[in-house]
Amino acid sequence: MADSENNRTLPAITRRKLLSATTAYLTALAGHRAQSASYPVRDQDAVATRNVLGLWRAWYDAHEEGKRLCHRQQRLETAVLNSAGGFPVLKLEIPGEDIPVVVQTHQQIDTLLPGDAMAQARKMAKTELSAKLKRWNAADEQLGYSRARHAETRIAAVEHALASSLWQAPAHTTSDIIAKLHSIIETEDPGSNVKERPWPQLRVILAELVRIDRIA
Repeated sequence: MADSENNRTLPAITRRKLLSATTAYLTALAGHRAQSASYPVRDQDAVATRNVLGLWRAWYDAHEEGKRLCHRQQRLETAVLNSAGGFPVLKLEIPGEDIPVVVQTHQQIDTLLPGDAMAQARKMAKTELSAKLKRWNAADEQLGYSRARHAETRIAAVEHALASSLWQAPAHTTSDIIAKLHSIIETEDPGSNVKERPWPQLRVILAELVRIDRIA
């Protein structure tokens, strides 16, 4: 199906609103099950006993929390960069090399500037790098960037585990299929902007499934 045909079948405004409308539809269907399907997942047996809509609700909660934490850690990273004056790295001039080498540790400095002849250069480089690290760590501790990054990594693992369980769970209704397809499209094409196959076709299928399920 050509992209122009997809545009006629599913107008642009519908494509933009499709995922949010499907989210609202599935949330309403999940109903009271959402209360018992929140993350984190503590064991696989608990995941396996959940129905598909319950798994979708848990996955979606984790997915939204992951987006929130991602945006937060990005803002904090910018704040730490501004406070510390840059990343805690050093551009090291190596004798005989035209391009500086970026280093992050004292061990790298020792490796790149070996021998007695480079002792003073090593000392100066380590002093400069230590100062950068000190400024970064102080800003990080104050602003909580590393804590935010750790929280994002942790929720990403939860989201991945829930997505895997959701996609592997047997579907028994059209709503279950909608939940699975929605999670895949939301994960891989959240803005509904990808025009390459199969994403326009999958968006059309998702819209058709919701329409069919509404009138069933």
